[in-house]
Amino acid sequence: MKVSIERSALLKAMSQAQSVVERRNTIPILANVLIEAKNATVNFRATDLDIEVVDKTPAMVERSGATTVSAHTL
Repeated sequence: MKVSIERSALLKAMSQAQSVVERRNTIPILANVLIEAKNATVNFRATDLDIEVVDKTPAMVERSGATTVSAHTL
């Protein structure tokens, strides 16, 4: 995955994701944000199993892909 995204758009998406993700989870993957890049869009998805946040942001996607990243580290 290789993308270029505006800093303000990234900060907005991560801020929304962090509002849902809890630091201490019994299921470690729930502390992460799923980032998917394809078709000139980057999708950020986070959940605590009660609430889900999805943010779609336009970006320059050179190579499609997906990964999870710790919401609080990023």
